[in-house]
Amino acid sequence: MDYWVLKAESADGAIIDALPEGSPTNWKFSRGEPLVRQFPAGGKVSFSDHFPERRKLYDFVRNTVGVLLVSSRVRQVLEDLQVHNAEFLPVTMCDHQWSPVAEGYGILNVLGSQDVIDLERSKYRLDRITKKEIARLNRMAVASEKVDPKADIFRARNMMELILISDRTKQAFEQAGLTGFRAHPAEGFDDMFA
Repeated sequence: MDYWVLKAESADGAIIDALPEGSPTNWKFSRGEPLVRQFPAGGKVSFSDHFPERRKLYDFVRNTVGVLLVSSRVRQVLEDLQVHNAEFLPVTMCDHQWSPVAEGYGILNVLGSQDVIDLERSKYRLDRITKKEIARLNRMAVASEKVDPKADIFRARNMMELILISDRTKQAFEQAGLTGFRAHPAEGFDDMFA
């Protein structure tokens, strides 16, 4: 089976540069652990002041805080696929002046991880502090035999901020006409060019 690295990408879409007030700190969103109890009810995010001309909303919203910010359409596709390893943390999307522009968006927190990176064949640099987590991925080699065949969306165990999807999920996203995402082939993936 082929796997794909999932990224929110758009040339003209809105960009979010802060989490809702009262959210857990940024690094907790890349741990693959539940955050629903720590996440503020009624949280709001706004379009970045650094990109005043970017006001378009897609199903996947670009951001600088390292989360998957998605529409209810993405949530519905994953529910239809019976994905159970992700939680949806609702937010209200606001424009640059903090006026609400859309409901039904949220942070998709993917829980758990899979041992998808073949450490012997991949080219990477380890984090200087932890010496365990990958800080920079130059060329990814996929260890598909170590991935649960039922895993449709998951984090890479040695690089938890890297989220991958299965062929089945990619096809479901495309068939649903979801916007604002790009699926990069996992085999050979270089995080500098994504």
